[in-house]
Amino acid sequence: MARNRFAQAFNRFAHALSGPSRNDVENDYLNGSTSLYDLERRMREIDRGKFRGF
Repeated sequence: MARNRFAQAFNRFAHALSGPSRNDVENDYLNGSTSLYDLERRMREIDRGKFRGF
């Protein structure tokens, strides 16, 4: 039981330090679009791999 608690606490700590996920970054990027054209362009950029190395 104690080992499981330690693992859970460690996972929470590691998750807090890890930063935003790739999906979060992509969604923030898409939410920043100013028009339908801009949104479509950003979607194409993501499809081409803009955040692949993140």
